[in-house]
Amino acid sequence: MKKIFTSISTYIKKHPKIDIAILVTGLVIFATIALINAPRASIWFDEAFSTYIAQFSFLDIARYTASDVHPPLYYWALKAWSELFGTTELAYRSLSILFGAAAISTAFVLARKFFGRKVAWLSLLFLVISPMLIRYSDEARMYTMAAFIVMLATYFMVKATETNKTKYWIWYGVMVSLGMWTHYFTAFAWLAHWAWRATQTWRKGNKLKEFWKKFFSKQWIITYSVAVGLFLPWLPFMAFQVGVVQSGFWIGPVGVDTPVNYMTNYFYYLEHNQATSWLAVALIFIFVVTLAAAPKAYKALKSQEKKWFLLVASMAFVPPILLFIMSLPPLRSTFVERYMVPAIVALSIFMALVLLKGLKDWKPFWRAVPVVLIVVMMIFGITNVYKYGNFNKNTNTHILTRQAVQAAQEASPAGTPIVAKSPWVFYEAIPYATDEHPIYFIDETTDYIYGSLDMLKFNDQHKIKDMDAFEKDNPVIWYLDNTQDEDVSPLDDSWVKMKTVGAYDELTKKTSYKATEYRVSGE
Repeated sequence: MKKIFTSISTYIKKHPKIDIAILVTGLVIFATIALINAPRASIWFDEAFSTYIAQFSFLDIARYTASDVHPPLYYWALKAWSELFGTTELAYRSLSILFGAAAISTAFVLARKFFGRKVAWLSLLFLVISPMLIRYSDEARMYTMAAFIVMLATYFMVKATETNKTKYWIWYGVMVSLGMWTHYFTAFAWLAHWAWRATQTWRKGNKLKEFWKKFFSKQWIITYSVAVGLFLPWLPFMAFQVGVVQSGFWIGPVGVDTPVNYMTNYFYYLEHNQATSWLAVALIFIFVVTLAAAPKAYKALKSQEKKWFLLVASMAFVPPILLFIMSLPPLRSTFVERYMVPAIVALSIFMALVLLKGLKDWKPFWRAVPVVLIVVMMIFGITNVYKYGNFNKNTNTHILTRQAVQAAQEASPAGTPIVAKSPWVFYEAIPYATDEHPIYFIDETTDYIYGSLDMLKFNDQHKIKDMDAFEKDNPVIWYLDNTQDEDVSPLDDSWVKMKTVGAYDELTKKTSYKATEYRVSGE
């Protein structure tokens, strides 16, 4: 058996292109897992905002997202993508899958460069079956795009550090700016780069002035001048959006459970209170092993590898730590696990590195135990991604808008319109509108107090401006909502209920998303 492994190892060393084959295999597995799941869940509000805004011009996209809380680059990319590949759930979400695969590929290249092929292979395994990466590769949002940009920026920073060539410093600056144009919290990744640079610049006995001069080298200043310069046009809008978030936002406060929740989502895609019994034991075991092995791994590395160890560790831990601190009073909490997808990619490399390099004094069987356990934990996490889909953990609501809309469409003749009771439900429902069953919202009942509603406020498409006239033209309508009531309550007492259909949720055992058919005019 030992001879067989030796022969395989020798063959692999002589054929470096095997790395490409392994990467491609990993990407195929990742894409397959993600693509199977992508069309299963109904589009929920955040995704619905993405898909709705993508229909507008590039200028209007910038205008509308300026009054929301995110920058426009992802929405621009989604617009271009949807014009090429259509407006189905799979089409919208496949862009995130593409960026997820690109982030994995770049992470693989970095891990291979930093620590060799074994660490790269194990990193690839952890990334390919990462529940969090799969979950947010199946969402029409900017999280995997941000992860890819962060990984690519890291690559350019490393090349710039090694070669000191201006072109790499400039490319790094461009990537930093693109990250900010994609998601503001990529700033935490750039701060992780700054933290790592500080570890590489500081030398024992250095005076602060000397350290300061080395840290803010000409190249570093040029890099971030490029980044700031390219981002400058959007800076005033970001300042406004930060003010909006700090004045009141939906995210709950951080607590002692926040770090635990972060890790239970990383391994299981579960909240901390769901990771009980043996799930908790497995998590604690991996935590203890990683904590004990990390110093050993660092000590076992060569001098150059230690430098990269600190970089990966910074990218894995600095962003969530800083976000936690920035979520403490008097500031508003903004800690959400999905905002940390770039850090989750780095964490996968860190875990692979520590387990391979830090457990060398263990016997082969015992070295394999934590690796196999993590694989099992993550596969279980994938089943949870498939199970929960777009389940809203904040409201304990399973988004089943598509199912409710389809139930209404199947239960009525062509020409029966569907009217959403709220703008939030309208956003989730409009992707499923058809020529036979158009979907509308009511202008007079919509309170346009949030920037995310500006697309509805300043456009008349799908808007009912005169309900009396609409009722005369459409004597029978469906009224759609997410409610615990038996029926969707009518807008007017004169409406006569005909029937109610809904989407039963196997998770909550409730029928929250429903549509009630009303006769609103005529006999």
